[in-house]
Parts: sequence; C-alpha cells; structure tokens
Amino acid sequence: MFNRYTVFISLIVLMPFMAFGKITVFSENLSGYQYHNEHGEFVGPNFERVKKALAEANVEYDLNVLAWSLAYNGVLRDTNSCIFSLARLPMREPNFQWIAKLSRFTAYFYALPEKHIELDSISAAKNYKTAVIENNFSHHYLKQHGFELGAQLLVIENVDKLFHIMRQRKNLLDLIVLNETQYKTKRQLDTTTPQLTKVLKIKEDATSLYFACNKDMNEVMVNKLKLGFTNTNPK
Repeated sequence: MFNRYTVFISLIVLMPFMAFGKITVFSENLSGYQYHNEHGEFVGPNFERVKKALAEANVEYDLNVLAWSLAYNGVLRDTNSCIFSLARLPMREPNFQWIAKLSRFTAYFYALPEKHIELDSISAAKNYKTAVIENNFSHHYLKQHGFELGAQLLVIENVDKLFHIMRQRKNLLDLIVLNETQYKTKRQLDTTTPQLTKVLKIKEDATSLYFACNKDMNEVMVNKLKLGFTNTNPK
C-alpha cells in the first residue's frame, strides 16, 4: 500500500513536467524563410534555427504548417504551443512569450505599375485601398496606424489569393504590403506573380521575425526553449 501511495504522489508531482514535455509548433509557408520545397520537405533558414534549438533543448514537438491566420489563432488558443516566424509589434507584445529572434525583414507598400501611385508617407496610403494577409504583420501594422476595414483595408486569407485578386480583379485594390524577400522568392518560383512597384518602405524597428509562445506556457518549458536558442544561435 505504501509503495502504491508513493508512486501515486510521484506521478502527481511529475505531471506538470510530463504534460509539457511535448509542444505544438505552428508555422506557415513563408517564401525565403520557411517553406515546402519541390520535394514537399519543410525547409528554410528560420526552420533550421528552430529545429536545431528544439533539438538542443531536447523538446519534442508536432509541427503544424497552416495558413497564417489559422496558425496565429492556434497559438493563441493552445497554452502549450509556439509559432514562427512572428513579427514583433507593440500590440502583440503582451500576447506572447518572445523566445528568440530568428531574422529581420524589409516590407514595402507595393502597387501595380499601371496604377502610377506615388506615396511619401503612410498617411498618404489611406487614400487608396490596401490588401493585407489576415493576422499578418501588415494587417496589425496598418490597423495600428488607423487603417479601417472596408474603408482603406482589404483583408485576404493568404498570399496566393491576394495575387489572384491582383491578376483577375485589379479594380478591387490599389496597394499591398509585403515582405520583400517573400515577394522576390514568390516571383522566382511563380512567373504568373504580378510585377509590382515599390512605392513606400515600412520604416519600423518592429521588422524582426521571432519564435514566440503562448503567453501562459509553462515557465519550465519557456526557459528550456530560451536556453536551446541561446546555445544554438548565439548573438
């Protein structure tokens, strides 16, 4: 009886560590950073950093590669989950535990050349209809700067649908905000991607991509993950 009781108490004590032994990692296909290659393998420099860090931390994980909005909402719902590559914005700051910086990026307002749009400020962009990816950096960034859904802002589910609209229904929008590397890589892989013109650079310090976790993730796991990134990606 004593041994059974001892085992029971031991299991209760260990449950938090056992429960948080495996995590869910959400991500998206982001050209140039993390993506499925021609063989269907998920690759890219940011994923390589994540993979090495989690191996170093000895953390098991399930990788879910989804449309960005689904990935973003998934990590907000699941306490024992993380996401990459997530731009660090002031409005997102309290919603996540920011584990490690993976890379930086440059973003622009892009326009179709035939639109002949010129911008000298983000305020000037409010005179046009701008399309963004749902829950993407650009979506939160423009909302933060006063762009209103239906007035100046058109929210699209993913980048493929966005480019489809630009090809087939150009009258619906004037501008899009895209990561420069993402756009260049997309053009290289898909020749039907529209040729766009840069009209305004996003001048923000918050253009870094992170590995981040749910704000309520277990502290023990958070510390393990941070140490894994520190040991494999020294600054």
